[in-house]
Amino acid sequence: MKNLKLLSLIIAFTCILCVNNLFGQGAYVNINAGYGLNMSSQNLYYFDFYNSTSGSNSYTYEQVNVSLGKGLNLGGAFGYMFNENIGVELGISYLLGGKSKAKNTYIGGTTDYTLSSKMLRINPSLVIASGFEKINPYAKFGLVIGSGSIMCEYNDNDDGDILVMKMKLNGGIALGLSSGIGAMFNLSDNMSFFGELNMVNLSYAPTKGEVTEATYNGVDELPDLTTSEKEIEFVDSYTYNSSNPPADSQPSKELKQKLPFGSFGVNIGLRINF
Repeated sequence: MKNLKLLSLIIAFTCILCVNNLFGQGAYVNINAGYGLNMSSQNLYYFDFYNSTSGSNSYTYEQVNVSLGKGLNLGGAFGYMFNENIGVELGISYLLGGKSKAKNTYIGGTTDYTLSSKMLRINPSLVIASGFEKINPYAKFGLVIGSGSIMCEYNDNDDGDILVMKMKLNGGIALGLSSGIGAMFNLSDNMSFFGELNMVNLSYAPTKGEVTEATYNGVDELPDLTTSEKEIEFVDSYTYNSSNPPADSQPSKELKQKLPFGSFGVNIGLRINF
């Protein structure tokens, strides 16, 4: 029993030493929140995402540019400063994308389109700081690796007959770049407040899509859809043979499209130094 207690003390002491080495003087964690605005937006005509108005003899079309990277982001980071001026940081954030909308108006009805996104992002970065004591300006440059989803909503009201369809697009990995500038305001020896402007240059091409809701005047139509009508596989290339079309029991195929997830925004948060 004495040997067991001695072994436990040795293990505990070793763990303390390891923690001290890991979370040394230059180590820190960040907790932050922010909001990003549209950047690198594009027109998604492929998704019928534009405003239009039709009359008896005329049609009016208006382009709607979209970036799915806009919205609220919540996250944190673990970092280590090798000295006062150079460090590295590994961040993780979750994007709750804002909604983008378009409307088609025609004689007797309207169709509303809505796009929104969610994405988990990992962000390894290089940190360059001034090293000043009270107010410490800094800059960050890094990569963005994301895994996300896009929700497409279609709501058509044709003279009182209402068709609602929702589709989820996901699968695949997004890769991009990030940069930011900010300033650290020391609150104590171990805690600082920071604010930063950041920019994300990112695109994402989903690899699959699935209809998650289909109702007509409140009646569920989803069970009546075939697999090819409910599911899509996005690919780099495919061949369609009209004399031997794909079976309805297989997902339909469409070409991949890179969708914009760029943003320009602001983050605020707290840094805790170890």
